[in-house]
Amino acid sequence: MPTTHAVIMAGGSGTRFWPASRKKRPKQFLPLADGTSLLEASVRRLAGICSPDRIWIVTNPVQARALPKVMPDFPREQILVEPEARDTAPCVALATAAIAAKDHDATMILLPADHLITPVDAFTVMLQRAVAIASDDKTLVTFGVVPDHPSTAYGYIECGERLDAAQPEAKKALRFREKPDLATAEHFVRSGDFLWNSGIFVWSVPAIRAAMAHGNPELGAAASAMLTAMQQNKKSAVTRAFRRAPKTSIDYAVMEKAQHVAVVRANVRWDDVGSFPALTAVGQTDAARNTSVLRGGARSVACESEGNIVYAEGKRTVALFGVKDLVVVAVGDAVMVCPKARAGDLKVLVSRIEHEGLHDLL
Repeated sequence: MPTTHAVIMAGGSGTRFWPASRKKRPKQFLPLADGTSLLEASVRRLAGICSPDRIWIVTNPVQARALPKVMPDFPREQILVEPEARDTAPCVALATAAIAAKDHDATMILLPADHLITPVDAFTVMLQRAVAIASDDKTLVTFGVVPDHPSTAYGYIECGERLDAAQPEAKKALRFREKPDLATAEHFVRSGDFLWNSGIFVWSVPAIRAAMAHGNPELGAAASAMLTAMQQNKKSAVTRAFRRAPKTSIDYAVMEKAQHVAVVRANVRWDDVGSFPALTAVGQTDAARNTSVLRGGARSVACESEGNIVYAEGKRTVALFGVKDLVVVAVGDAVMVCPKARAGDLKVLVSRIEHEGLHDLL
């Protein structure tokens, strides 16, 4: 039986969570999963399907140095370091090469580090279903989330006919659609044929290597070169091969062009924790819809205020008076206040801070 490995992508900067998220302490390191970091929660979530020695974390050099402080027991030899940020396709190629060097027939689960998923037992069943589908060594499996509103922030998957009668339901994936405008998103939701793209994948090593070679030969060649370099224990050659991989996403490079793609309906509660408004899923919410996530002795007081989100760390008090629909973040040496409707645009603020030369805040 092929072994199952899991790869957690944890190299993102999480700029939409500034100032809680910084270069050395990105979003996936924040204690947003019942006081546990999102990354550690992702590792624990895999316990029912992968042995600890088959779980990998892919991250960047800065975060790799900080990771042992967040997860001191995680084996350092299972931390893969990307030489530079080149989107998800090179990340997948690097992880595939590392796993193939140990087991060229392995099954591979790929997932981001910054998701909140419950319940865990249903998630395990979902992954087991995908592993079974991927056992044919040709089908790439992804997971689709049933939309509860016409979101323009997520990509969509158009679903075709069912593969079989087994559960959770699995269908043929017809098309991947990028983040749509509102009218298109409303059409997708009304049709019932579209699911949100969760960004979680399952495939066998042979299947993803073949799909990379088919969908993007440059990526396939880089993946093969990385594998050869790993087998020869030549780290510098791995780095050179990684930098030859095209800077693109795995969706665009492979999934949109693959011939055999299945989508499993995700029968779990899923949130990709994309920006501060997502904290309503994990924080304490009062009668006036004020949500607070407080760590390290922080407190929050709200008076004649409603619909606000507060994230604070350390011994401080955040007091709200007569305000509505704001995000207030107080961490370390910075306080950030913005309208809740603009929370998804914090990259603009981070760019301004960088332009001002305030690198100590990043």
